[in-house]
Amino acid sequence: MLGHETRAVRIDVLRTYMQRLLEAVGLEREAAATVADVHLESDLRGVGVQGFNHLINSHLQYYRKGEADPVARPVIVREKACFALIDGNSGPGPLAALLAADVAATKAKDAGCAVVGVRNSHDLFHAGLYAERMANRDAIGMVFSDDVVPVVHPVGGVEPIIGSNPMAFSVPTGSTPFLADFTPCATLPTYVRYSRRYQGRLSDGVAHDRDGRSTRDPDLVCDGLNYTRDIGAIDPGGHKGYGLLLLIDFLSGALVGCDMGADHVEKDAARKGHLFIAIDPEIFGSIEDFKRSVGGRIEAVKTSRKAPGVTEIRYPGEGSAARRKRALEDGEVRIDRHCWEDGLGIGRQLGVAPP
Repeated sequence: MLGHETRAVRIDVLRTYMQRLLEAVGLEREAAATVADVHLESDLRGVGVQGFNHLINSHLQYYRKGEADPVARPVIVREKACFALIDGNSGPGPLAALLAADVAATKAKDAGCAVVGVRNSHDLFHAGLYAERMANRDAIGMVFSDDVVPVVHPVGGVEPIIGSNPMAFSVPTGSTPFLADFTPCATLPTYVRYSRRYQGRLSDGVAHDRDGRSTRDPDLVCDGLNYTRDIGAIDPGGHKGYGLLLLIDFLSGALVGCDMGADHVEKDAARKGHLFIAIDPEIFGSIEDFKRSVGGRIEAVKTSRKAPGVTEIRYPGEGSAARRKRALEDGEVRIDRHCWEDGLGIGRQLGVAPP
């Protein structure tokens, strides 16, 4: 991560330690194990910003500050054949997201397609995991989440008033699911925080200072903590990124009755939302024909002429699946050394012995 030194941590050690940290802030044992597995999946795939890193720097803090209820559980409050609305009850975001993905996939099998909204939730973290969860049940899965951290400026503006708003899409293929998981903006607030924490610099062109001038200095850019509008912001990624960021606001904010943008930090009792969409390919034909067609298209892409120095063309999701397989075979993952030390320090504060 960020070019810093990493250390190997055994998978079983990491999973157990994350679970114990979550239990220390109030999660019940089963819920803590489930949430720890979500973060572990990110580290297995090499997406450290959503794994142990995000657990200690973001997730645990919700409970330590009293912003989330560690024992709350999501419930379905409204539903019909092709939709459902889930209230997260201000509990762990991954629990609400797992329920939403499963409900969407189940309803899609019966109704052909389904939309599931989640309100009153917290961060689901790695959006692609839930889209892929639907794809593993032979549904096309889509996930949209309105971020509670307004760090992005609009095109033509300078204030951080839009979240980094993740989105993910996954498609069953007959082998490794296609998985595209990203935020439309130029970088993440996580990288701004880490650049500051580790005395690093931002990449060129990803952020502006308070006056709209390009900057690489993380101290001049909103990182989502100690929010103020009078600071620099992350670039939205041009007009296309800007449009997608607002669309995600509308789908996972307005549509499910939740707040958006700066309201998350400037309004009392603001509510965060997510939206899940599942489509059963069998509404138009057999799942076998669909997977065969998708697989053929992927093969055509993978066997096209390669650029100089490239040994393999991969499709979205293939690289993270390969990293996951390798990590499981090795029995360990790589964790940023500074992050690991920070995590041990938080553990001592919570009375959790180091592994």
